[in-house]
Amino acid sequence: MGKRIATFILWGITCAVAFENPVETFLNKILSDAKKQSAVEAQMLDEKSELLDLMNETVITNNTLLAQVKDIIYNVRTEVKEIQPLKENVETLKTEISRLTRETQKFEENITYTNRCPTCKKPLLPEFKVCPYCGENIKLLPEKMISLREYK
Repeated sequence: MGKRIATFILWGITCAVAFENPVETFLNKILSDAKKQSAVEAQMLDEKSELLDLMNETVITNNTLLAQVKDIIYNVRTEVKEIQPLKENVETLKTEISRLTRETQKFEENITYTNRCPTCKKPLLPEFKVCPYCGENIKLLPEKMISLREYK
């Protein structure tokens, strides 16, 4: 009877191995896990690919914008070089206008104040009989002199 039990156990193990091969089951499990891993990696790769595509688009856009900024800077530099002589001319004109303004004021002063006080030498209007600065009596002007108001 011992042989029979041993034969029965051996036969059971053989049947178990024949119907359910553990090596095949192990290999199938590894393949299944590899397929799941590949699917996850493929999904991650797709997500990373989208991110890389967005990064590439951003770099291309930034490159275009930088090229436009470079062109603008070049144009501004060119215009500044053209403006520099104009600025110098404007400064020269300001100086000349200032000089002409002073000369005009002197000329108007000489026209308006044809008379000067003999004592303090300050300009006086032709209508003044007494110097408002020092109080000196002013001699009458010759009759040929006319006041500025009459001239206008």
